[in-house]
Amino acid sequence: MIAREALQQRFKVFIFLSSFILLMEVAGSIFTRSLALLSDAGHVLVDLLAMLLTYFSVRLSQKKASRKFSYGYYRGEIFSAIINGVALVLITLYIFYESYQRFLSPRAVKGPEMLVIAMIGLAANLYVVIKMHGYEQENLNVRGAYLHVLSDTLTSVGVILAAILIIITGNNIFDLLISALIGVFILVSSFRLIKESIDIFMEATPRNIDLENLAKDIESIKGVNGIHDLHVWSLSSDLYALSTHVLIDRNDIDSINQIVSEINEMVKSKYNISHTVIQSECEICADNGYEHLH
Repeated sequence: MIAREALQQRFKVFIFLSSFILLMEVAGSIFTRSLALLSDAGHVLVDLLAMLLTYFSVRLSQKKASRKFSYGYYRGEIFSAIINGVALVLITLYIFYESYQRFLSPRAVKGPEMLVIAMIGLAANLYVVIKMHGYEQENLNVRGAYLHVLSDTLTSVGVILAAILIIITGNNIFDLLISALIGVFILVSSFRLIKESIDIFMEATPRNIDLENLAKDIESIKGVNGIHDLHVWSLSSDLYALSTHVLIDRNDIDSINQIVSEINEMVKSKYNISHTVIQSECEICADNGYEHLH
């Protein structure tokens, strides 16, 4: 599980590097008249906002639960992830618009200078991607920021390719084509991030948990005769909750606490479910059972 305190410290470095890249590419786009650099600078601005949102939402998630927010503030991370996804869509639409405008009114681009600036940006982005890799698998909010930086890294590669082609051919159309291709990639990643965030808000079953297998694992514990009303949902991208009713064998009534404890240990170790509400029953409802999970 990711250490949120350590993640905050890393994001301070990421934020500093993104600020440096932003200032460099804004100045570079003005000097070279490159749309690809300008698009990348706009994307870096969104990266910076995404990292700031991630940083503050991680800090917010560490606040203690209150009477009003009894589960704590974990959902702040998901809200931030949705904002990141929407911001990515907007910046992509801006890239498409600028590409179209430049196609109608072409401008000369300084290829060599554009190449140098893009290579510096690529080096900084690669550093952030490497340091952030792995964390994005555990936390959706971090994944949003990671996608920002990853797509910006690919943007830098595209800008470098466009600069090389401009230097070789002298044709500025490559600046526009690379910008449009980068926009398509960003758009696909944005919709995927938004969908995952909405799934959590709608309390969908986490995609890495199979309810049927989970039910069988619970029923395999000695003393459990059946379960019903099994629900699993996400409080945040890396924090799962479960509630269910468990039928206990009449001969094991005195061992209810032990059985519930075993269920908790199993779902924690195998499914990473840390919040559980398990209600034990001595008799199963006539119209419920394993086949009636809902």
